[in-house]
Amino acid sequence: MIYDHRTTPMLSREEKLSRLDSVMRRIITEWHDRVKADYVTEEDRELLGLEPEIKRFHSTGNHLIKFSREKTLQVTYGLRVITRGDLIAIESSVNNKSSKFDYDSFASRLKLHYWRNCYEKPWTDKAFGRYAYADLLHFDPRMGHSVSLDIRADKADVIRLLFQINPRHEDELISRTELLQDLIENYCLAPLKRIYAETFRG
Repeated sequence: MIYDHRTTPMLSREEKLSRLDSVMRRIITEWHDRVKADYVTEEDRELLGLEPEIKRFHSTGNHLIKFSREKTLQVTYGLRVITRGDLIAIESSVNNKSSKFDYDSFASRLKLHYWRNCYEKPWTDKAFGRYAYADLLHFDPRMGHSVSLDIRADKADVIRLLFQINPRHEDELISRTELLQDLIENYCLAPLKRIYAETFRG
């Protein structure tokens, strides 16, 4: 099918937020379902008498997956819809409980990844082939810019990455849910998962 950008539906703000929310819910749910066979789940609790090692949580605009296996990485990843005035953004996050986590190394790895990859054009869809990641999402990978660190006493620290959707492409992008899911999963979430795990392992 040839995609004509002139036929892109004009979505209301509520429709955009709802579609984003649905895509994020699907990403976390599919991730949970792909890996749950390797973990004690909430469904296994009564049968095995063990605490769950994997959980997922969903609320409007906020979706989390928590891994909690003793003596291994205990971590929660999240996706959230953020609105700032007329702008819409995608937030990915990870909770860090390790007191020895090297934030400087993490920040360096993150900058290097996004500076190397932000101008890639990975789309097989010809209509989007001219767009790089940076055309669709504004993201400055420096700490204190689009990356923030929330250090909380007696709680896990939270690293947040904020990707602001380019208003010029908002309707075109959000109306195409498969492409939107690919963008969020592979550009907003997957690098965070990989770089966090690599830094954690040192």
